[in-house]
Amino acid sequence: MEKFVENPDFLQEIFLEETWKSIDRIDGFIESKTEMEEIQVTREEVDSLFRTMHSIKGSASMMGYPAISETAHSAEDLFSYLREEESPAQKDLQTILLLLRMVSGYLKRELRRMETNDEVTDFGWAVVRRIKNFLAHVDSENEPEGPSYQIAYTRKGKQRIPYTNFEALIPQMERLATIMGRELHKEFLLKLSGADTEVPQDIYEKVSMAVLQMMKNSMDHGLESVEDRECMGKTPVGEISVEIQKAAQRVFVTFRDDGRGLNRRQILEKAKEKGLLKKSEEAYEDSEVFAFLMRPGFTTKSSATLFSGRGVGLDVVNAAVASLGGSIRIESREYMGTTFFMEFPVIA
Repeated sequence: MEKFVENPDFLQEIFLEETWKSIDRIDGFIESKTEMEEIQVTREEVDSLFRTMHSIKGSASMMGYPAISETAHSAEDLFSYLREEESPAQKDLQTILLLLRMVSGYLKRELRRMETNDEVTDFGWAVVRRIKNFLAHVDSENEPEGPSYQIAYTRKGKQRIPYTNFEALIPQMERLATIMGRELHKEFLLKLSGADTEVPQDIYEKVSMAVLQMMKNSMDHGLESVEDRECMGKTPVGEISVEIQKAAQRVFVTFRDDGRGLNRRQILEKAKEKGLLKKSEEAYEDSEVFAFLMRPGFTTKSSATLFSGRGVGLDVVNAAVASLGGSIRIESREYMGTTFFMEFPVIA
């Protein structure tokens, strides 16, 4: 405790030191195999690097770095695959080395960013998507026909991840609206279209989490009270709508509320206070201003509430979407509402 009081950043310093050591082990493995005419990997090497990736994943998760944790988790799956395959093809081993180079490169960029306090510009989604693509297709020729699924290599061995739709999200949204409506003395109308859209289970879980987090923010701070809405000439009941579509192996999720919208000036003031502005306020497009809300810990609220703060938790939404190889964009008109556009690929 005394060490934390004297230097509150010491945990990050430990994380950086240990992760650099882990990267050295990864790079050493890559270089030793690159020199081989025919790549050979021992079980001891696989187990050792699996533990290394597992350690990075756990430490990053504990420190609140979900993008690093997700990337390390994907790399961990590569070694789960090697545990399952007794004689992987040389071309697959070469691909794995390439993917590990990408993982190492991403981790190095992130650690240097932390050391210099630079902005986050890469959430690692390209690396995660490449690994997921490789693992999804590497055994496809030997898999039996049947319902749609993804292949995952876990600590328990090869598993099939089934596809599911969003029907189960409806009662979750309704329960949340009932609880928050009662506590906040507000009324909400919920609409969900595209609930029959089928996606892999991991995508369903992260999209559902993102939708519920955005609901909390909207119901707590985005949607006005009945009295305020009536004074503004709005319907007394606030509306939240979610639209889910899938086209050409991409999923599109649109989340809307018809609340008070985002205050551009207030967001810029908070960004300026935090030293985040890199150019004049007038030079920022609205989309750039609203993107500040997705930074960890960014909020324009002076005090916390029972459920959320506008912007609090959106960094989690952003990280979840990025980990799926996706993107998120915000549009808003003051007093008219806010819309979140999310898009990401489905690994077929």
